[in-house]
Amino acid sequence: MSIRYSILATIFLFVTFIIRTSSVAQTNCVPSSCGDIQEIRFPFRLRTDPEHCGKSGYELDCQNNQTVLLYKSRKFYVQEINYKGFSIRLLDPSLKDQKENCTVFPDHRASYDAMTSRIFSWHRADNDINYVNCRAPINSSRYIPTSFCRTNTTAPSSNISSYLVIGEILQDSDLARGCRVETVVWSAAPGISKNKSSSLSSIHQALTYGFELDWRHDFLCRDCEARGDAYNCILEDSSDVITCGHFCKESTPVSQLSFRCKVEYYSGALMVLRYLVGIPILIAVIVWQCKRRNLNTSNDDVMGDKASSSEQNC
Repeated sequence: MSIRYSILATIFLFVTFIIRTSSVAQTNCVPSSCGDIQEIRFPFRLRTDPEHCGKSGYELDCQNNQTVLLYKSRKFYVQEINYKGFSIRLLDPSLKDQKENCTVFPDHRASYDAMTSRIFSWHRADNDINYVNCRAPINSSRYIPTSFCRTNTTAPSSNISSYLVIGEILQDSDLARGCRVETVVWSAAPGISKNKSSSLSSIHQALTYGFELDWRHDFLCRDCEARGDAYNCILEDSSDVITCGHFCKESTPVSQLSFRCKVEYYSGALMVLRYLVGIPILIAVIVWQCKRRNLNTSNDDVMGDKASSSEQNC
């Protein structure tokens, strides 16, 4: 018995040690800082932080006292991390030093596919700022005249007019005749809108403000999605309320279903089988009980029982 208790005590102490070690490791994850970003904490981490701190895919770097996110082979400056709103504000490095009398061309074109992933999603509050070239001057308050600050492959020639246009442009009919979009960037700057008149300086300020990506879904749904592909995490808009639903794809072969889906599948089959087999059995039991009662009634009559047979028969 003493050996048995010793083994149990050893296992208990080992498990306790592991738990305490993990707890201590987590408490050692103190917030980091770099440049203007004074609080870098879970799920984010700096490259120089301990490996157990932060979450995979949220690693940041500190370059020349500037917090940097390397995302899909693109480099962005981190302007702000909003832990309550689950958003991160990023800036294309080329737009950092925007000029007053000319417009800087971005290094990265903004697109939904290029800027979204399993971790980050597009922040719907961002506005599109389109770089537009036209073959002739456009007389419209929506088209803000500008020129490019440096030469690049898409810079217009001298007979082309350049403009900045705020708002989503989905097709050619959304543009003035003879115009085309060279590139587009996003901006989360407040105060700009396609329905509001803007100056070149205000758009430049919006460009240097940057855009936002949302990491709410990945962070809040991590426990639900860790259960497997059979679980679907639904996050309500503008809310932190999640619903972790379980579903089984009807097109998936039974052999490839998860254990829970197999249980649901066979439970349904068993339910049908229960009705098909159970109803005949129930009828047989009722018939058998009626015959038994009738038999008992006959025996009671023979023995001189005064009870009425109509009260005993089914």
